[in-house]
Amino acid sequence: MHDLQAAVEDLLAGLVGFKSVSGTPNGAIVSYIKEYLEGLGIAVMLDAHADGQRLNLFATIGPQSDGGIVLSGHTDVVPANSAGWSRDPFILHKENDRLYGRGAVDMKGFLAIALAMAPLFKAAENDLRVPLHFAFTFDEEVGSFGAAQMPAFFEMHNIKPAIAIIGEPTGMQPFVGHKGGLEMIAELRGTAGHASDPRGTVNTLYYAARLISFIEAKAKALAAKPRLGSPFDPPYSTLSVGRIDGGEARNIIADSCRFLWEIRPLPEDDAEAILAEIQDYVDAELVPEMTAIHADAGIDLIIESWCPGMQARPQSAAADLVARLWTNAAPQVVSFGTDGGHFQLAGMETVVFGPGGMTEMHQPDEFISCSAIAEGLQFLTALHGYMTSDH
Repeated sequence: MHDLQAAVEDLLAGLVGFKSVSGTPNGAIVSYIKEYLEGLGIAVMLDAHADGQRLNLFATIGPQSDGGIVLSGHTDVVPANSAGWSRDPFILHKENDRLYGRGAVDMKGFLAIALAMAPLFKAAENDLRVPLHFAFTFDEEVGSFGAAQMPAFFEMHNIKPAIAIIGEPTGMQPFVGHKGGLEMIAELRGTAGHASDPRGTVNTLYYAARLISFIEAKAKALAAKPRLGSPFDPPYSTLSVGRIDGGEARNIIADSCRFLWEIRPLPEDDAEAILAEIQDYVDAELVPEMTAIHADAGIDLIIESWCPGMQARPQSAAADLVARLWTNAAPQVVSFGTDGGHFQLAGMETVVFGPGGMTEMHQPDEFISCSAIAEGLQFLTALHGYMTSDH
């Protein structure tokens, strides 16, 4: 196990060294992983985004058959402002049995653990009862854009895994469900003018305020009708407005406004139906008033990304696998999103389960502990035994 721990640390140092911030090209880190796996004799496939600059990586060890297990993680990280760090965020630093660096826990630590175990799975390839797959995605942090391509990728290549393990840092506790995330942009077009005479102008800030109030009212209506028996907290779909930009000065009519908002639906709720209700209000109430003043005025509701919810299935094959190999703790659910919803949509029983804690991610001096790495290695070693046994 000591040699594996050292291998993880070496791999993690390499992975952290790539500034693979969400929304930027990730070809360098993907090439690093691809070269490593191909050096072990493992075939690798790449699945590029339409821009050709961001890629998913997929690799398989074992028989070309259905029913395999996917280990999935994302290669992107959130930005790191060096001013808030006590060390360079893109150079792995070890201190007091902690490994510091952007992405160390979210989630390059899991990638490094999976890659360190790859030689062992490869050596046992002929003994694997079902294939082991690696699926490493791009841009999870800003909308699971890479994972959104995976269902079509699986269908195109006739790959039908049975189980997906999404290695997010859950403290090695299983999570089997989460809410969805519909990330939205509202763009309003109006007309400028001097504030001393607003006649004949369309002040987009006023219409943005009315639209935001409608969104708030819808959020309150959903909160007033919680779903009984839901495992989620809160037990209802939520809406939120996070940022608004518009206007130039207090004495200028604002001719444009833009705000960011979202819908986080329960897996059982229909995000598109919620959005349609808001769109109807825009089309029936706000836009007619705006265009009556100026024909080019209007409001566009733009879908930036969609992360489907993951239905909670505590008795699934994925949850049973974690219970068999690691813990009998009851699976939980979370309100934030992961890539897991896309893998579940592709037909896999899915669990979010990995080393390290959620409290260590998305902050300066992000770290993963050596004990968390050891736990991740212990689980994958148990998985190795499970997949090569005749039980």
